[in-house]
Amino acid sequence: MIIKIAVAGIVCAILCVILRQYRPDISVILQIAGIIAITVASVTFFVELKSEANELTAFSSLVEDSYIKLLIKVLSIAIITKLAVDICNDTGNSALASGVELIGKVIILAMCMPLLKVLAEIAEGLLV
Repeated sequence: MIIKIAVAGIVCAILCVILRQYRPDISVILQIAGIIAITVASVTFFVELKSEANELTAFSSLVEDSYIKLLIKVLSIAIITKLAVDICNDTGNSALASGVELIGKVIILAMCMPLLKVLAEIAEGLLV
């Protein structure tokens, strides 16, 4: 499956490079369509990931369900942010890319604050 996705990505990238010379506006649309197609093709992996995460939380009493959900959300935000930054850079909007990257990092940091609080409480409990 990954070979098919990789080949589709490479073909889309080559078409975007060729198309960018003649119609840069359509090249960006093709690039976004390629990302959407690859994401849709990989939905089975996301379902499998969710299944494995559920198994992990059922198996181990050490890992809370909320921590696994937080991890998946943070990783999803990081992936989406990276894709958006790359698209902005490809279209020559580096300032916009920097803004998107900064906001993505701030959102991830904000989402991790409750986890950092729990870690601080655990550390405090170990020191006392």
